[in-house]
Amino acid sequence: MALNWLAVWYGWGTANFISKPCVILALLGWFISTVEISFPVLWFGIGLSFALLGDTLLMFKGKSFLFGMVVFMGTHVAYAIGFNRGSSQMGPAVYATAMSVFSLWMLVFTTLRSGMLQNLDYRKMEIPLIAYNLLILVMVISALTTNFRFHWQPISAGLISCGAVLFLFSDALLAYDRFIQPLPSARLWKRMTYQLAQLAIISGVLINFSA
Repeated sequence: MALNWLAVWYGWGTANFISKPCVILALLGWFISTVEISFPVLWFGIGLSFALLGDTLLMFKGKSFLFGMVVFMGTHVAYAIGFNRGSSQMGPAVYATAMSVFSLWMLVFTTLRSGMLQNLDYRKMEIPLIAYNLLILVMVISALTTNFRFHWQPISAGLISCGAVLFLFSDALLAYDRFIQPLPSARLWKRMTYQLAQLAIISGVLINFSA
């Protein structure tokens, strides 16, 4: 990760091209070597595999952004399925958490969308982007509900929740920087928050299932 962040900061093209997918590849290798791959752990391996493919596609220009976004939808679906393992205490706290996250993100997305509509590239991808946002929202809410599920340890649920929120923040930065207005050092901040998000999520999963 450190090498990739330096490559982004200093504009080392080749180092960035090589190190970016290697971060997720390393997480995938750590994941496979640490836990027994069985349901529901399998879903997180599938999610990482989608992320590896998505990261690779996003390094190319043209329609690769759209393809990469579609592939990352698979990551969010797989993670959401994995997070929803086991019964939950479906009390007021769960509903309040879900509604709070949904309302906050709808406010953020509506604000972003009003600016995005001025961008021709957004108009071409409006439906896939809306679908992507709904899926990442489902993933984040599912991650936060691990705090109320019996089969998730508190430390694991905490790491997973932090990772999911970082993932959402990274995508918000990406949307603003790409479709509304370029942000200073946005490329580095997007990369850092995204990779730390994946690290936190996978660390939480491994702590929970390898204990």
